[in-house]
Amino acid sequence: MRYLVLSDIHGHKNYLSRITEKEEDIKNIIFLGDGLNDVLTFKASHPDYNIIAVAGNCDVNKAVSTKEIITVNGYKVLICHGDGYYVKMSLLPLRKACLDMGVDIALYGHTHHQYYEYYDGLYMFNPGSVMPSSNPFSCYGILDLSYEKPLFYHREI
Repeated sequence: MRYLVLSDIHGHKNYLSRITEKEEDIKNIIFLGDGLNDVLTFKASHPDYNIIAVAGNCDVNKAVSTKEIITVNGYKVLICHGDGYYVKMSLLPLRKACLDMGVDIALYGHTHHQYYEYYDGLYMFNPGSVMPSSNPFSCYGILDLSYEKPLFYHREI
């Protein structure tokens, strides 16, 4: 099973369409916050997509949780924006929370910077930001759980 992992759209919904056109064979999306209304609008007009979304610090829709824990192919996955774990300052609070929850994979955004790490049984992945002005390039990620071990990819739009 493969997932598009997106974060920090911040109103640039045309980039969401560009990503889904580019990765047309992936119908699962994990959205990590900040642009929630754009993703919910996309979901309403694209019922063939399976979308899991959390709210970020800039999202006003408080009906959507700021974190979710799902289990896919035997992996326990934390989906969060990251601001509640102070990821702009350090990843240690997020790492500790993941260890306390027994999580295998942590997906987070908020920093607008791509990141991947595997350490002591925990995968941590930030796809970067879809928003074009926050990095040298707009980016997203792919999580592939089709194999024995999870694979993570960073992509430019």
